[in-house]
Amino acid sequence: MTNNTPFMNMIWIDEPYRNAGLGKQVVHLWENNMREQGYKLVMTSTQADEEAQHFYRKLGYKDSGCLILDDQPLEVLLTKRLG
Repeated sequence: MTNNTPFMNMIWIDEPYRNAGLGKQVVHLWENNMREQGYKLVMTSTQADEEAQHFYRKLGYKDSGCLILDDQPLEVLLTKRLG
């Protein structure tokens, strides 16, 4: 086991399939996989102008910092402790 924190890079659900719980299922599947591998903390990010930040917060992710890059919206870092 390393001290690295697993990072969920991106999930994408096409518009016609949104709001059916698929994104939540994908995130929970990934979290369970990380938990089985022994990780206690996971991380993801989203831009401040994207709706995804609200989705992750509903799933228990907490704001953990931000990244400011030239000519791009603020990148919000989110983490979640796995039980």
